Amino acid sequence: MDKENREDNNVEPDMENAPVDEQVEEQSSEDEIAELNDKLLRLGAEFDNFRKRSKREKEELRKHATENLMVEMLEVCDNFERALHSAKSADDSKSIVEGVEMVLKQFISILEKEGVKKIECKGEEFDPYLHEAMMHIETDEYPDNTIIDVHKPGYMLHSKVIRPVMVTVAKKPEDDSNKSEK
Repeated sequence: MDKENREDNNVEPDMENAPVDEQVEEQSSEDEIAELNDKLLRLGAEFDNFRKRSKREKEELRKHATENLMVEMLEVCDNFERALHSAKSADDSKSIVEGVEMVLKQFISILEKEGVKKIECKGEEFDPYLHEAMMHIETDEYPDNTIIDVHKPGYMLHSKVIRPVMVTVAKKPEDDSNKSEK
């Protein structure tokens, strides 16, 4: 009897002796868990494939965009070579200047088509997001913080500054009376 009492106290549920409803419920729960695990693994694999495909497509798009730009830039290069060749044999400097100006216009046109815009700023108020001050000059001719000279032009690509304008900024002269007080 001791053996029977020990077995009764340590009774583990035996699926064979459990009611049919409990067996069906437990089996359906296990099936559901297995199905959800399978779905989770598939979703993970699909997401990983999507990420890899997106990365490949993005790289292809970048390469294609660069290719189109390079084809246009090769035209500019060809025109510079023609201008250089003409300059070597031409006696008229005016025609050389006109040829180089035409190539420059072509180049600027390509930049504008790609979304590059020159930042115009002479006479405007200094903006640290668009301009880089190379020097300040004390003057009464211009209002304080006004751009009076451009050293190097700046450019924007769409709405982002890709190179700030390097400028000289006007500064109000200090009063002699303020200097003596200090």
